Amino acid sequence: MDSNNVVIKYLGTLGYNPSTSYYGYIELWKEWYENYVPKFHEYHDQNGDKRELYKLGMAKRLCEDWSSILYTERDSIVCKNKQNQVFIDKWLSKLEFNDKIPDNIETAFWSGTCGTIIRIKNAKIVNKKIVADENTTLNLVSVNASQIIPLKIIDGVITDVAFVSKSVINGKNAFYIEIHELKKDGYHIQNKYIDEQGNEIENAGVIKEYETGSAVPLFNLLMPRVVNNIKENNGLGISVYANAIDQLQGVDIVYNNFMKDFYLGGKKVFYNKKLTKYYTQTYTDEETGEVVVQEVPIYPDDITKQQFQIVGDDVDVNAETLVHEYNPDLRETENENGLNLALNILAFKSGLGKAYYKFEQGGVVTATQAILDNKDLVGNAKKHRSALNKYTIGIVRSILMIGRLFFNENVDENDTINLVDKDGFLNSEEDQKEEYRNEMSMGLRSKVGYLMKFYGMSEEEAKKELALINEEDSLSSLDLTNEDEGN
Repeated sequence: MDSNNVVIKYLGTLGYNPSTSYYGYIELWKEWYENYVPKFHEYHDQNGDKRELYKLGMAKRLCEDWSSILYTERDSIVCKNKQNQVFIDKWLSKLEFNDKIPDNIETAFWSGTCGTIIRIKNAKIVNKKIVADENTTLNLVSVNASQIIPLKIIDGVITDVAFVSKSVINGKNAFYIEIHELKKDGYHIQNKYIDEQGNEIENAGVIKEYETGSAVPLFNLLMPRVVNNIKENNGLGISVYANAIDQLQGVDIVYNNFMKDFYLGGKKVFYNKKLTKYYTQTYTDEETGEVVVQEVPIYPDDITKQQFQIVGDDVDVNAETLVHEYNPDLRETENENGLNLALNILAFKSGLGKAYYKFEQGGVVTATQAILDNKDLVGNAKKHRSALNKYTIGIVRSILMIGRLFFNENVDENDTINLVDKDGFLNSEEDQKEEYRNEMSMGLRSKVGYLMKFYGMSEEEAKKELALINEEDSLSSLDLTNEDEGN
């Protein structure tokens, strides 16, 4: 965001010195995500008129598809402790967790990092400690990488961070900076506002500083599980298509050619210059800065401009050279083949494997059989899913910590927590069950764990179910014994 230079300069006065260069990359990824990169998609025709390439919008489609692959509403959070489960179910529903996670994945995959901050609303501060009451509530706020400025990294983990957003104070533009710092007694959170010149300003309605008393952060970061090969990245992640910009360009170039063939594919009428009226146009060449003066033909409309082409000059004219008609063939098959090749390379470079996409009937579709046979996709998806598990479980631990410390609930953030994949894309549920049963037969898995994983039970519920099963087995065995004795 444009504010980063101002904010980073301000953070320098607090003793921090993050790099500014990385945010230029994020801005480029954002342009591709929004499907408009001025330096690439704009060009000028021979008359100096601004034109735009036809665009397929594949950067956003990549992020959408990764989001669909990695998370569905059928996935669920399972806590080992039943009280934790009840507390978490209530808050995840209030916070619309299932609706926000897919958006978070999409944000992480285009910008390289998505940050989710849990903010405590309507609470009192006593001696820098939060005191909650019946009016206190929580809010999940998500930000993209351009709004995240890491301040301290320990063993590859961002421990201290500033989150930046635009605000308006007393009718004037301002920047809101939320600083999370891990100290010996837990996290300290500061809320600061600065104007566009970097000077601090007051906002009486916001708590300036408070302490959580816990090392569990109130923020969690999601990054694609891809090694960041850009220097001075501040510890942030990298866009899933950061190393596929050339391929995004290739797709749009081929698609533009495909569309142009249809747009320009009607008949061509070549006619002599003598039949055309002209006006004089003056413009400045953007690359050279030179002033260009040229005669421009006057066409009835833009379509006519594409259809009618000037040839010859205005002398030695006869009936045969005045007008000549040409009807070209469309190159539909060649263009479609070229576009599918470009899509295959893009999908491969973005981790989806070859042949994930197919262009047919004028649009991009997912090649279902290619997904089923796609080992590259499954391998990469498992890595990304591992990062998503850590991220979502981190959010749950933060909420449990708030419940214990501020709401005085009998919950524990150190509980065993799992993000259960019920969609079965990466590995079908039946395959998982079979694998789990085999491991149980070898004594490597517990029946309690089986019921928790595949049926969403808490540990207590699973144990009760097994007790009932064992009781029924005992009764069945007793009945059979009695029948044998009767014979």
